[in-house]
Amino acid sequence: MSQHDGPGPTADGPAPRRDRPHDEAGPPDEAADGRTNRDGHEGRGGGRTALVLVLVVLVALTGAGLVVGTGRADSSLLFVGVPCLLAAGVGLPRVRGGWGTLVQLTTFVLLLVAALLQEAAVCVLIASPLVYGVAALAYGLSRLGRRDGRMLAGVPVLLLVSLEGIVPGARVDPEQTATAQRVVAPRCAQFEAALERGPRIDPEADRGRLLHVLRYPTPTRAGGEGLRPGDTQVLVLAGGEVHSHVESRTASSLRVVVDSDSSRLTRWVTVRSGTLTWTQEDDGCRARLDVAFERHLDPALYFGPVSGVFMDAGAAAWLAALD
Repeated sequence: MSQHDGPGPTADGPAPRRDRPHDEAGPPDEAADGRTNRDGHEGRGGGRTALVLVLVVLVALTGAGLVVGTGRADSSLLFVGVPCLLAAGVGLPRVRGGWGTLVQLTTFVLLLVAALLQEAAVCVLIASPLVYGVAALAYGLSRLGRRDGRMLAGVPVLLLVSLEGIVPGARVDPEQTATAQRVVAPRCAQFEAALERGPRIDPEADRGRLLHVLRYPTPTRAGGEGLRPGDTQVLVLAGGEVHSHVESRTASSLRVVVDSDSSRLTRWVTVRSGTLTWTQEDDGCRARLDVAFERHLDPALYFGPVSGVFMDAGAAAWLAALD
């Protein structure tokens, strides 16, 4: 008989089956995690994963619908709470999924909510860094929390942020001021004459690079009675008009208070007033415009700077019309 290095056939039958090492063995829960089994059928875990993800999307959409239906579509509950809900639904259950699934579900819900709110693509683009960032943070905490429960301590912080704009008095600095300044004429006498004449608005030439790319509303036409205290002014913007009156006028300043606004601008801000000042400097007449407004969108940590940037650009466009 020949010699064998390992177990061989015996008189009673074939050699016993040698177990594979643990690192060579297939996953013990192959069917449970949704991968295909040896018969070519998907395991039960795949159906469970699909069911969980469908429920997560339905719950997120229901939450978004309730937020919109109660008039809180500009609060942190929509931009922070709903992404947290999505991320927790993907990260906490022991189902198949990962970062790719999270991004797909977040995109799906984001587009559906945008359609519900009838927002333009530019609005989705502006809000998307916040939505994806919150979803990624909440998902990371959820996954780490499955191994170390202490990591879930960050979740209450996100939930607290999501209450901004919901709890009375919980808003952070909603009143803001946009500022723009530029040399508008060689001499201030020339600028004052242009001011009396009224702005000559070129909706394309006056808009800066930012407003050319992201079409934030700016005035397209202006009219009014004059610049004496009590005189009324009208600005035409996308979707409506802004009506205001002159509150005060001095030799080097003009203050206008807004009475009503029916334009699309009210989706994001409410303009309170505008104060225009001018001084003669070495390089010419320098004008400065300060626009006081209330920001509608929360959280302030994100939408505060974003609203400020766009309103600054809008103020600069208005000054450009007075050159």
